[in-house]
Amino acid sequence: MTSLLLHERRRRSLILVAALVLLAGYLFVLLPVSRRADKLSTPLDQTWRKLATALNQTNDLSIDFVGITNQLEATRQAFAALAKVRQQALARADFGNTLREHLNAPFQLVDYESARGSQQDAFRKLAKQSKVAIAPAVFDGFPVHTADLRQPDLLWAELAMIEHLLTTAIRCKVTSIDSLHPHTAFTNAPPPAGARALAEIPVRIEVTASAPAIASLLQSLPLRAAEMPAAGLPEALPEKPALFLDRLTLRKQSPDKLDEVQASLRVVGFVLRE
Repeated sequence: MTSLLLHERRRRSLILVAALVLLAGYLFVLLPVSRRADKLSTPLDQTWRKLATALNQTNDLSIDFVGITNQLEATRQAFAALAKVRQQALARADFGNTLREHLNAPFQLVDYESARGSQQDAFRKLAKQSKVAIAPAVFDGFPVHTADLRQPDLLWAELAMIEHLLTTAIRCKVTSIDSLHPHTAFTNAPPPAGARALAEIPVRIEVTASAPAIASLLQSLPLRAAEMPAAGLPEALPEKPALFLDRLTLRKQSPDKLDEVQASLRVVGFVLRE
């Protein structure tokens, strides 16, 4: 009888000890772990709700991750297509190696003034051969260096822009080139070293020409040199880029010349600076 009582007491003691161990495990192990898990899950819950809101899903328990993956893939493809189109656009607008060398080298005013004078002489000769009149105001409109220019190297870009624009106009057989107005206001600071920036080079030109000559000029502007012969247009300078017509105004020259108009064009070229 005594052994049975001892055995029963031992069993109850073991049960009590086990209960105390379990209680201690719950209080000192499981409960702290649970609280820590709740704290760790709070940012996840907040992020999950933000994701549901961003996806415009009212039920944040049923987020469609397959749909999100498909959208991400579609976005990547769109970015790749955009990058490809961007490269194609830059290639069409590229002025070629000659201008790139000028832009990458330190600006030398003496070299620029010499090139400016040589270009004017070449236009006088080409216009005389093509029987195109060039008003003196055109040569007065060639860009000049001033003290306030903070990006003087872009004068080379303007000079290249004028070279292609006037050459194209002359070869399209306009009657006369009446005025030339480049922008020449590069007073902003140049981009930081290593940064890529696209510089806009606008030039306004006024010409007098027949309707077919104006049509030929407008067709020639957006084409590169290699594309013009196939379009039946006059030959351009080898490195001619695609130029973009920003504004066009046409006026009748006189009642006596019904087929002749005076055109004012604002033409834009783009130069990538690296």
